[in-house]
Amino acid sequence: MRSFLSERTKNTGRSSIREILKVSKKPGIISFAGGLPKPETFPFDDLAEAAHKQIGKNYRQSLQYGMTEGVPEFREEMIEWLSNFGWKIALDNIIATNSSQQALDLVSKAFLDPGDVIFCGLPTYAGAIQSFQLFQARSVGVPMEADGMDLNALETEIRQVKKSGQRAKFVYVIPDFQNPTGVTMSGRKRRKLIKIAKEYDLLIVEDTPYFGLRFEGKEERPINAYDDDGRVITMSSLSKVLSAGMRLAVVVGPEDLIEALVTVKQATDLCTSTTTQWIAAEWMSHHELSEHLTQTREHYRKNRTVMLESLEKYFPDDERISWTKPEGGLFIWVTLPEKVDTDDLFSEAVEGGVAFVPGSGFYVNGGGRDSLRLCYSVLQPDEIEKGIELLAEVVKRHLTAESRG
Repeated sequence: MRSFLSERTKNTGRSSIREILKVSKKPGIISFAGGLPKPETFPFDDLAEAAHKQIGKNYRQSLQYGMTEGVPEFREEMIEWLSNFGWKIALDNIIATNSSQQALDLVSKAFLDPGDVIFCGLPTYAGAIQSFQLFQARSVGVPMEADGMDLNALETEIRQVKKSGQRAKFVYVIPDFQNPTGVTMSGRKRRKLIKIAKEYDLLIVEDTPYFGLRFEGKEERPINAYDDDGRVITMSSLSKVLSAGMRLAVVVGPEDLIEALVTVKQATDLCTSTTTQWIAAEWMSHHELSEHLTQTREHYRKNRTVMLESLEKYFPDDERISWTKPEGGLFIWVTLPEKVDTDDLFSEAVEGGVAFVPGSGFYVNGGGRDSLRLCYSVLQPDEIEKGIELLAEVVKRHLTAESRG
């Protein structure tokens, strides 16, 4: 039956993270694996009321097909919210999508030909890696620093690709509380990235699923807010801030690039669910999303702090071990000694009652085997502390075995 598959399907692997989530859902396991928002942070009562109103009284629109671009009322509400982050958006510059994952798919369909090159972080979001791979692009990894992507290294990679005659298309970045590292790109680097894109004639694909989830530190403007040349496409999802199950996001960008995305979306699904768009628009018309996020941010801040304190308390005192200290979002990135393979560590950890995501799934160059991602969003503080204690015991056993070996 494999002979019936397209070449792109044959050459695209299944998501290692999605497979890991199956294992981590076994009873009794404390899971730091899935990057899931906490269900209790969703405004479920108010969303139920909004759904009742829209389906009961607006069914002629909310249960009908809609525009490919999205329900105008929903897009207007998103424009109003996103304007708080520092840039002006017209209705022709924004479309609704079925989550940011579909946005990645549409961007890949619209802009990538087989053999094209994109640049991304080392590490970066595994779902993006899979999407670019599906469309037979070559992903070139660029190391991450404490304040975001190493832009000097990025320029070096761009020059090498262009010198070789390959087609470079865009830079993919997650500037705020990056998945998986939790790192935020500095304002200086955001402005410099715009200059690099201009100089080398590239697009920037900005993925921002964690807008509004900053709980300390300085708020940074989106990269799109610095763009005066029509080179930035920004994806903003409601999955982490309103409801993951509604599968709603928007894409913001120059009108000509948005038109290209509309064309490929028409061939993909005709339109995003009008029902969920109308429900979200109804809710947003009566509630301030930023105000709703006040309690959500406090929950994540508390869990982040507990995880950092637990790492300090239980992990070995070894200068080769480090972790990030995010100012928002859902993730902490842990780096272990080079000889520790976290793919092997995962199986032992699950046997011990705790799960995480090994770092290799976030790398496009085969690296990351000494790293792992921890998500602190869904668990209670006592579960976080217990899980880190269990994980620390597994790490200590590996280090002991290493020293003996």
